[in-house]
Amino acid sequence: MDTSAWRRLLGAAVVTLALAACGTSAETEQARTQPEPQEPGGTTPEPPNEGVILAAELLHMVERSGLYSLPSDPAQALLALSTMPEQLGQIIAMHLGRLYPTPNEFIPGFGPLLAMLQARAELLLSGGQATRLLQDATDFEFSILLLPVEATTAIVILPTQVVRANPAAAALPEAKQDLGQITYEVNGRTRTVDQFMQSGSTNAIAFMHKGRFIYDDYQNGFNSKTRHHMWSVTKSVTTSLVGIAVAEGLVDSIHDPITKYIAEASGTVWEGVSVEDLLQMESGTYWVDVPVHQPEQLVLMGADYHSNGLVGMTRDEYLLRLTRVSPPGEFYRYNSGDAQMLAWLLERVYQRPYAQILSEKIWQPAGMQDDALVMVDRLGNTFASMGLHATPRDMVRFGELHRRGGRSIDGRQIIPAAWVAASHNYDKASGGGPRGYMWPHLGEAESGNYTAEGYGHQLVSVMPALNVVGVRFGNDPVDTIAQKEWEAVLAAVGKHLEAGAAD
Repeated sequence: MDTSAWRRLLGAAVVTLALAACGTSAETEQARTQPEPQEPGGTTPEPPNEGVILAAELLHMVERSGLYSLPSDPAQALLALSTMPEQLGQIIAMHLGRLYPTPNEFIPGFGPLLAMLQARAELLLSGGQATRLLQDATDFEFSILLLPVEATTAIVILPTQVVRANPAAAALPEAKQDLGQITYEVNGRTRTVDQFMQSGSTNAIAFMHKGRFIYDDYQNGFNSKTRHHMWSVTKSVTTSLVGIAVAEGLVDSIHDPITKYIAEASGTVWEGVSVEDLLQMESGTYWVDVPVHQPEQLVLMGADYHSNGLVGMTRDEYLLRLTRVSPPGEFYRYNSGDAQMLAWLLERVYQRPYAQILSEKIWQPAGMQDDALVMVDRLGNTFASMGLHATPRDMVRFGELHRRGGRSIDGRQIIPAAWVAASHNYDKASGGGPRGYMWPHLGEAESGNYTAEGYGHQLVSVMPALNVVGVRFGNDPVDTIAQKEWEAVLAAVGKHLEAGAAD
């Protein structure tokens, strides 16, 4: 056997064993298939066996990471490796600049790093964090990482493109109040909003009520200008852009097959998948965010970028190599690949980069005040199932855009009202899906509350009945109390503001 073949086998074995050893997670459980409700007079099909399809997927991982990704020319491989030390410095600077935008510092990110350490020291010395952690542990609630930064972003080695804001955008209307002493209940305990911030796992919160900015607070050195990685909140932004493309006639119908717009998908697992299937995560393609497809794709895309295409895969190459486990439209499965196909659709119909589309269609017309960033691959194709980095005020404005039926603060219709309603429709009988158009409900579906959510408990949440929108930026993906405590905080804030408005 020649050296290139041995290299393929060795690389494939290492990647496969590393990913398989990661174990299961909450994301894995969320990713399991859910059967659709039984149709009248019909029978409910059985979902695929998770153990069987995961075992089969390991072979496909070997193919993707070995047969289709590794180099066969030793000289080219050595050349790519020899350029890595210089590129590593660029990667570090890129990530520090992304999380903490301080381009004029001699050492990028040094000032914010000091601010972070100071804030963390104050939090520890105050005793508030220790009290919170002890109380939560007593209630069998746990945070695992307890880090002062959203650390996972720092290992994502992909470049970004700028989503330009409108430099002339008007500031959000304000009616600021100090909400720090507003109380809420969680696990039978009464806490204040200030105490919510003492856990150390929340970096930023912000609230709007009836179109006016009310309150924000920060921890761990974050501030109003810090761009935070929104992770899967990006999916909700992506589906909003698809609604605009439909309204503009660039996508004829959500019932169209995706191959009508992306010819390269013909004859692949995406054959027969409609745009609606993608919006509702019912494509039938196999996807388990962690520990399988998301880390595998990040590794392959990062390798492709930093080796200039020598090893790894681009976004599109990876998507076309996925496997199918059920017919399109039959089962819901949490699927970042579906969101990435929608990004490919947008780039294809608009014939320009996702960052430019987002800037022209939402960021600027909605009045966002700060430039955002989106992650891209070597060819400039946007990840779009994650990778948006934005400030708290701009993300709360995005939530307000949905609360107002797609209208901006100044009354412009940015996203079609009917699309916004469909995005939060969870009734299958009326065309809805388990997560709407990648906008899961907050609490029970009947509550009318909904949220964009991402890894680490990034949350852009709307409670229409209380006219309130809130954002929460977090740093701990394993924080068992985070979601329900945030829901309690937002409800308490909303009720307080509604009561004040009625006086």
